Amino acid sequence: MKKIIFLLAYAVAVLGVFSFTKVTENENLSLALSTQYAKKMSDASEKLEELDTAVKKTLLFNDSDGSRKAREDVWRLSSDIKSSVSSLPFDNSFSTSWMNYLGRLGNYAKEADRLSNPQEYYEVMSKASNNLRVMADEWQIATAGLMDGKYNINEWTERLDGTSPDYDWSNMGNTVKKYTESDFPLTASESDAMKKKELKDLDDAKVTKDQAIERFKKLFPEVSNEVIGVEMSKPGSPYPFFHIRFATNESVGYIDITEKGGHVLSYLSERSVGNTNLSFEEVKEKAEDFLERAGYKDLVYEESRENSNAYHFVYVRQEPFYKAKVFSDTIHLKLSKDTGDVLGLDAAEYIRKETLARQQVNKIDWKDFFHDDVKIMKDELAYVENDEKKQRLAYYLTAIRDENGHTGTYRIVVDTETAEVIKTERLE
Repeated sequence: MKKIIFLLAYAVAVLGVFSFTKVTENENLSLALSTQYAKKMSDASEKLEELDTAVKKTLLFNDSDGSRKAREDVWRLSSDIKSSVSSLPFDNSFSTSWMNYLGRLGNYAKEADRLSNPQEYYEVMSKASNNLRVMADEWQIATAGLMDGKYNINEWTERLDGTSPDYDWSNMGNTVKKYTESDFPLTASESDAMKKKELKDLDDAKVTKDQAIERFKKLFPEVSNEVIGVEMSKPGSPYPFFHIRFATNESVGYIDITEKGGHVLSYLSERSVGNTNLSFEEVKEKAEDFLERAGYKDLVYEESRENSNAYHFVYVRQEPFYKAKVFSDTIHLKLSKDTGDVLGLDAAEYIRKETLARQQVNKIDWKDFFHDDVKIMKDELAYVENDEKKQRLAYYLTAIRDENGHTGTYRIVVDTETAEVIKTERLE
């Protein structure tokens, strides 16, 4: 009997120690997560200030090196902030709206050289600058609780998911969405002047409205039976397209299809996403099944990112002669995590296929080209745009080196004919 009592007492003591240890571990993990998220929010806040300044700098110049350098900063900073937002514990609608706005802002700045009227850039970015300032101020207020240590990550999540959160994230998401639609309208194919220039030269045969709807039904049978409107692009648009709207019990959205050729420019479906999560590989397989069904047979997977309810994929056209990736010809896909349905598609860059030239491919000894401590991890061929906006065949390298005990990873792009270093980028 004494032995049984001893064993029971021992078991209780062990469970007590184990429970205390797990609680301590959970508290330490919560503290570490809180610190990590607070740092990311702080970094994003600093970069928002830098982004606001960079946008203002672009408005100082006409077409010049000063303008281009400032616009490169806008693209870089908007990409950095997007990356931070996608990994932070935010309201889904807010996160999606923010990433959409930042993506459109960065892409508009990056591609501004394609504008036929430079004054348009000034008008668009002046409006964006005013709105960005307001958004940055709201961001500071909304994220203060975690950044100043008022809440740990558990308390932050409870308030975020609670019925009475400290901040109205949904309202802020709607504000950002309104700014997106006013600064860079939702139907990008209607407003994006940088894409109009090339798409107006499409020489494919025209399709009718009924043929455009049939194309929609073939690609998206789950929503295309609920078409509520078909409109042609506005008179005077550089290229005509069909704007098809739909609404089901679960989804609302649109698809834009060019009149010449019946090409899908963009597709957007908005609906709530369920709690069931498919694996990354399952969703990626569904993405590639869709691309195959849609006739996009010359694409290769490049990268992806995720938020709480969707995966975002980037596929790149592969040129057949060199098997080189063409980074100016891409398709962006957004698929839900619950069912793997396509929620978004942007194929405008892919439609404007670049004209590529054959080019000499000289063998380069990377051991002589780089310092001894640099290791080449990946060596691919790709067509990239150089500073003169010309497509050049290049070695597309991923390299690493030891940097005081930390591994620095770099993307380096080297012209295959001239050995010119077109771009060097440090990867996070």
